Amino acid sequence: MPEPAAGPGPGADGWRHRDVETRPSAIAGRGLFAVRDLAGATVVLRLARATVAGGRVDLLGAGFPNHGCDAVLGWADDRALATMGEVAAGTELVADYAMSISEPGWYLRCHCPSYRCRQMVEGGDWQIPQLQRRYAGWWAPPVRRLIEAGRAET
Repeated sequence: MPEPAAGPGPGADGWRHRDVETRPSAIAGRGLFAVRDLAGATVVLRLARATVAGGRVDLLGAGFPNHGCDAVLGWADDRALATMGEVAAGTELVADYAMSISEPGWYLRCHCPSYRCRQMVEGGDWQIPQLQRRYAGWWAPPVRRLIEAGRAET
């Protein structure tokens, strides 16, 4: 994975790649955007801390990307989000919240522009086989362990 570029970020609350900035978003208020082309596997956010509580990765620090049903960011480890492929300058950096939330009863109405939009994102979406295949290798560690445990049972 490429080394993170040093650059301005939230400091003690986490770290953000220098080629990422916050801008108005058509998805939800404000979002994180690439200001230059980014290579695949570029770490763009490192959270100060992330804890697992009630089936949800609670993220603290560095801001967090909006949800999108066609994510460009995935989990590089338990605190870092990275590009899952090449990302063009101007692209909003979105993560599919299914990659980090497994809390029963949790839901979010989605407003992303993707043709893959699920309309309603739920805490059990990590169980959808198509998502498991699409995001293979990019799941938040707690959710990845649930997926692996489910495969071991079958």
